[in-house]
Amino acid sequence: MNTAERAGGERVRRALALRERLDALIAQAGVADREDGVTWTEIGTAAGITRQSAQGRRTPHVTAWAVASRRAVRDHHALTALAAAVGLDAAHARHADDDQQDVFSRALDAVRSPGAEAAERARRERAATVRARLAAPAARAEALHQLAALREEAAERHDGLAHLEPDTADTHQAAATQARDRAAQDREFAHLLASQAPDLGRRKCPRFIAGRLAPRDR
Repeated sequence: MNTAERAGGERVRRALALRERLDALIAQAGVADREDGVTWTEIGTAAGITRQSAQGRRTPHVTAWAVASRRAVRDHHALTALAAAVGLDAAHARHADDDQQDVFSRALDAVRSPGAEAAERARRERAATVRARLAAPAARAEALHQLAALREEAAERHDGLAHLEPDTADTHQAAATQARDRAAQDREFAHLLASQAPDLGRRKCPRFIAGRLAPRDR
């Protein structure tokens, strides 16, 4: 190392960078141990600290791993959790004295159950589709208007049944009232969503006219 590097503190920077990488590796090891069923007491013993200290230090990493759907990287990244774990396995094998070749990857569902990774990918894709639909206020308001119309239609039918079935008229009337109350709530929520979608404005469902069903739907 030349004089300029020593004067500039290059050694310290490199040491700190190495420590940062080591801290990240320790955090990942703690997550892998927890995924593998290791207790906080065992992790604390391995680290030379108490169970409480181990849990306090490592719980945020375990929680972050779970919140990220047990993925080390974002969905658009080419590296998968399994590939990352295999890389850590190789690093462990180079420096550890034991003969364990799958210290990290063995805790993953992709290793324990190959079909689980495909199922998890399908679940994430379905969740993304649902989130995309819910994220559009106009689409949600449209659906709520349609639902309100269906509830009003159900209320009309219960009114008719109340006359046709006098013995259960009270039940039908109660059902009609409940359906209209829920329809009103749906419309109120739809109007709130409409305020977030300027192109929607005060759009009404075509089957709905001034709070009543259109004649063709009666």
